[in-house]
Order: sequence, then structure tokens, then C-alpha cells
Amino acid sequence: MSDPHAGRIDSTCNFGAQVETPYAGPMGGLAQVIIALARLVRIEYSVLGAAGVVFGALLGTTAMPGVPVFVSAIAVFFVATGCYTFDDLSDLECDRANERTDRPLLTHALSPRTARITGTVSFILAAIAALLASTPASVLIALGAVVAIAYNKWLQGLFPLKNVFFASVFPVPLFIGWLSGGGNPEPLFIYCAALAFVFGLGFETMIDAADARGDRGSGVITFATRYGTRASARLATALYGVAAMLIVLPFFLPVDVRLQWNLLFLALATVAAVSTGLIGRTLMQDLSATRILALKRRAFLTINAGLLAILLGLLVTVS
Repeated sequence: MSDPHAGRIDSTCNFGAQVETPYAGPMGGLAQVIIALARLVRIEYSVLGAAGVVFGALLGTTAMPGVPVFVSAIAVFFVATGCYTFDDLSDLECDRANERTDRPLLTHALSPRTARITGTVSFILAAIAALLASTPASVLIALGAVVAIAYNKWLQGLFPLKNVFFASVFPVPLFIGWLSGGGNPEPLFIYCAALAFVFGLGFETMIDAADARGDRGSGVITFATRYGTRASARLATALYGVAAMLIVLPFFLPVDVRLQWNLLFLALATVAAVSTGLIGRTLMQDLSATRILALKRRAFLTINAGLLAILLGLLVTVS
């Protein structure tokens, strides 16, 4: 599943910080560039977005995904890498104000020219893959790229567009997988899409609190810049609480007979639900930008763990 953020989901590891190191030779320099590029395109999250496409296809049908699904997943991967890259380019001043030392452009690990080339190539490859997929999902993939670029250039001052837009990115890979796989709108698929959106809204509201200072100075209107970081954290905590309940409810409700009273699903879903609830609790205890950024990866991995619990519950039941 993607964040999504077409641009704010990222690792908080400081690989790109400028430190004095001994000369590592050409191979060492190449390795540093590769690491910086991987951080620029948020490689792990782009891969998870592509995996979300396959997951969406599995939710919509019991058949194994075909070639169009996997080609669509490749398209989503490159749309994500392109969006992340151009988002970093458009947010340079905002990230500088927020002192984001995890951004390779700010630490000069990569040049803006390299980023522009990377983003452009990513979108070209995404367009080729979307055309090869030749499914209704191709339109959604193209629309997502256009909307992401439009938001970065012209729409950041509209409230509450930022929160809703980035939260909507979370379930998009599921819809693309469903469309490209020719699945039916089963209740479980709709349920998972709603879960992803609620969690995504909590995630984005949480991130707003960390980026409030830079967003405010750059004219980006978010819940945190309008109502304050504490109110933003409270809303995020409430949304995480709702998401935690939604993760385990299919065990008790007839959303899908394969998950209802499925003990394996309950065990896995409970772990993801508890982790989701603890994220909200930790957030309210410490509203520092450092703590919030440290929660980003944990939160994103948690929602994917919740969806994985659903998938494993389905597969074990079927087998």
C-alpha cells in the first residue's frame, strides 16, 4: 500500500547527512549516490505501494493476479517514485524551514538536476507501464500523477485538500489492483479501502504536527497550521483509535465469512491494532517533530501489517 504521501512518507534515517569520511573510491561514491536516490524516491514505500496493487487484486477475486495486475503495480511504483521526487523539489524551502536533514536534496547528496531527471524518467516509465497494462486502472494511474503534480504547484493553499488528498492515496493501490484484476466490489474490498483511508487520514494529520512550522511559512494549509499541533495530534489519535477497531472487527462481523471467527486472523490483526493504538498514545505524550518523524515508519508499516493480517487470514482459510 502506498502513501503515500506523494511526498511525505519517508525514512527518518539520516543517511544523507554531510559528514567528513575518508575517500571511498569510485565504488564508494556510486554506493552513496544509489543510497541517496533510494531515499529520494522512498524506495521501500514505493515497493509497498506496488504490493498494494497485488493485494487489491487478491481482495477482488480468488484467481491469481495476471500480467495486467503486475504491470499496473510497476506503473504505480514509478508514479510513486516520480511523485516523491518532484514533491521534494517543490518543498525545498518548506523542508529547509523544518530542518529536514533526512532529505537528500537539502544535504546536497543529490542535485536538483539529478532529481528532476529521476522524476521525469519515473513518470515516463510509469506512462509506458500504464499503457502496456491496458486496463481501466491505467486512467486512474495517470490521473493520480496529474493530481499530485497539480497539488504541488497550485493547490497547497486549499484547506483541507492536503489532508484529504494524501489520505486518499492510501487506498488508491487497492482500487488499481481491483480494476486491473477485474474483481467484483465485494464488501471486504470496500471495507479495506475504508480502513486504509481512515488510517491514512490519521497518518497525514499526525505528520501535519511535525511539519507545521515549515507548512505555515510556505502557505500550505493543513489541520495543524489552522488549529494547532495539539489539536492535530488529538485528531490523529482519535483516527488511529478508529482504525485499530476496524482492523479487528472482521473477526466479529460478517464482512467476509473467511475472516469471521478466524483465530489466525484475530491473532495477527490484534498485534496490528495494538500497535496502531500505541502510536496514538505515544503521539500525545510527545509532540516534538523528532518523535513524530520517528513514528512515521512504524505507522506506515502498521497499516500494511493490518492488511497483511487480512490477506493471510483469507489465504489460510482458502487453503
